[in-house]
Formats: sequence, structure tokens, C-alpha cells
Amino acid sequence: MSVTNTPQVLIIPLKPALIHGVAQKLPVLVRVQAPDADPGMTKQRKPYHLSLVIDRSGSMSGEPLQEAVRCARHIIDRLAATDIASLVVFDDRVKTLVPAKPVGERKALHLALARIQSGGSTNLHGGWKAGMETLLPQAGKASLSRVILLSDGNANVGETTASAEIAAFCAEAAEQGVSTSTYGLGRDFNEELMVEMGKRGAGNHYYGDTAADLYEPFAEEFDFISSLYARHIRLTLAAPQGVKITLLNDYPVEAGEGFPLIRLPDIPFGAEAWALVELEIPAALALESANLILQAEVTASTPDGEPLTFPNQALTLQAMSLPAWEALLPDALVLARQAEIQAAIFLDQARAAAERGDWNTIEQMIAEARTRFADNPWVMEILEGLAELARTMDASRFRKEAMYSSRKMGSRVSAKDEALACMAAEADMPSFLRRKKMQGKAQFDPRPEDEAR
Repeated sequence: MSVTNTPQVLIIPLKPALIHGVAQKLPVLVRVQAPDADPGMTKQRKPYHLSLVIDRSGSMSGEPLQEAVRCARHIIDRLAATDIASLVVFDDRVKTLVPAKPVGERKALHLALARIQSGGSTNLHGGWKAGMETLLPQAGKASLSRVILLSDGNANVGETTASAEIAAFCAEAAEQGVSTSTYGLGRDFNEELMVEMGKRGAGNHYYGDTAADLYEPFAEEFDFISSLYARHIRLTLAAPQGVKITLLNDYPVEAGEGFPLIRLPDIPFGAEAWALVELEIPAALALESANLILQAEVTASTPDGEPLTFPNQALTLQAMSLPAWEALLPDALVLARQAEIQAAIFLDQARAAAERGDWNTIEQMIAEARTRFADNPWVMEILEGLAELARTMDASRFRKEAMYSSRKMGSRVSAKDEALACMAAEADMPSFLRRKKMQGKAQFDPRPEDEAR
């Protein structure tokens, strides 16, 4: 496999031509790729600024709180001495155990973690806000400034407004340089709130079905942060007059002239972010002579805040007769990404049925989906996991797994050379590029013995 040393933007249509003289819809995949990491190159970076915000409410008592502390210790032990960290805990009250300061020898952080005890209710917003405020004053000096929030419950003390309103606070903080990643634990946390906080907060969102499942996503988060190549990625698309562009991914969009700016996920070295769009092309543009159909421009910055240059790309297609067009083979990767987006929509519909307790409908939906997505191994694995949850009629677990799997399919970063059919190779990939069967279960990384003590 060759090493790519420069960032790239690729535009791939489902088929490399149009049908002559016909108004038509064309799926197009836009891939924004980071270069591969150079193992022989080391570069000095700005410090990471992280705030670990841990729910210590009464429901976290015992193994959940112990596991949360172990996971926090995992991240602390992997930070450089010059990185900045703070530690906040919350129940009905919020307490900053360690203010934001250089990690150094980690003694203060370890002592504070060892003294955490469970308490009362859940002031989730207050805990997040306190962690964010420890980072905000020096956010501009950080390679990455992020709140890492863990909770097993609902926001029932302090700010308890709708998920969208609390998530809006995360979006405001992200604009000021402090992003948010959330970790939900168990069956009682508010998944809509936690997902929206991570999405609007320009971070990630994970969950663990049990306390023992928390280690894997925490390790994934730190691996992701440590491998970052590009942040604040904005994709601008433009098309000739008369062409309508529809974004199919569930990405945040920002106002802009013409088509809105698409906010893509941050991308690590060796990975890509992608957007699937549908173009509605009028018959007047489906001509034998090649016509410009789509243009893509990407802006981004390094973790240290330096601007990154991605080459602009354009898609030009000519038209051909219907028989000749039908003889063309569709692009396999575009088909796979289409299936993921369609499966994400299916999972949202199945989640709505679980909220109604309509298990008969879910059984029928899964049976139909097995046929519909038979060519996509990852989707099939997710369907089997959901089928098992449906058999138990556990609505809470089903809703969470359906939501997190749906969001993963619609907004993930992927390997640039992802093997579409070979799931067996996933274990050898970086943790943030693996396609898990179930988002809430540890699958690849059992907790090391030193973390289990």
C-alpha cells in the first residue's frame, strides 16, 4: 500500500456518466482525506487541554463509578506532563476537584480520583458547564480543548431544559474553542441529550451498555485525539444553476452563500471524512459534451490552528444513451455509503417503533432489512445485534443501540482504503476506524490488567 503524503478531495459519482437528455438524480460521494502518518516524523505540538467531568450521583455507586475512575485514569496516564487537565464531579452539586493546570507528575489528579464517592441527583448541565469554564480562558493556547463528560442519568437538577437547548450551550462553547465528547452509561441516561451534546459540541458521542464496556470508547477517544490531522473542516459545494444539491448525511450545516457549508468531522492521519449528496440534474445539462456538475472546496486547520490547504475538485460528466449508461457498473464505495445512510434512516424508524413498544413491527422491519442490506456485511452485523435486543423486548437498550448505530453510520470517519467486505480485518485497524457490531459493547479491546486493578 502506497503512502499518501498530501491531503486530497475526491468526488465520485455513482456512475461516471449521465443519461442523455433526461432529468435525473445522481448520488455523489465527496471524500476528504488526510495524508498517512509518517512514522519517522515527530512534531512538537501545543498541549491538549482536557476536562474530565464525572457523574457521581447515587445511581453511579459501585462498579459504574469505579469504572469511570479507571477510564479517567487511563486518559490521565497517557497525557504529556505539559498537557492541561482538570477534574470535575457532579451530583446535585458541582465540585471542581482539580482546576485546569499542567498534568506534571499526575499526583493531584490520581489523589482526587481516588477520593470520589457517589452522592445524590444529577446536575448534568452544571457539571459540563464547570468543566467547560476551566478550559475556556486558555482554549486558544491548546492543540485541542475538550470536555469529556460521563453520566448514567438524566439532567434532573439545575438546567433541565430540552436536549436541543443544552446542546446549544455546547455549540456556543465549541465556537469559542472548547469541544465536548459525551459518554453515556447503562440504560437510564438520556441518549438524545448526550448525542446532541457531542454532535453540536464538535466532539464525539459514545456509550457503554455496562460499566465494563466503558474502557474501549475511552481508549478510542484518546487514540483519536492523538492522531488528529485536521479540525474545523468545512465543505463548500457549488453546482450550475438548475442543479439541486441535497445532503444525505446528518451533519451540522452553517449558513453560506448558495449551498450551506457542511461541517465535517475532524479527521486523523490515514482517515477520511465523507459526505453523500444527491444531485437533481435538469435535462438541459445532460448533454453529450462534458458539463461541469459539481465543485467542492474544503477549508480546515491543523490541531495547532494553522490553516490547511486542500485541493479544490470538480466533477465533469458527459451524457450517453440509456443502454450505454445501464451497461456502466456502479461504484462499489458509493453503493456502500448509500446503504449506510439508508440503514441509519431504518434504525431511526426502528427506534421510534421501540418507543411505542411495537415489537411485531420491528420484527417485520428487521426481516425486510436483512434482504435489503444483504450485500453490506457491517449493516448485517448491526441488524443481528438489534434482532437479539428485540427478542428481549428491552426498549431502553434497543433505543440506545439504534440511535448510536444510526449516528455512527451517518457521520463516521473511515479508513481511506476500507475493505468493504472484510470485517475480519477490523481488529488490526486504529480503534477510531473500526466498525463495531454494537456501539454499546466492548468488542476489540478488553481492559488491560493494570486498568482492571
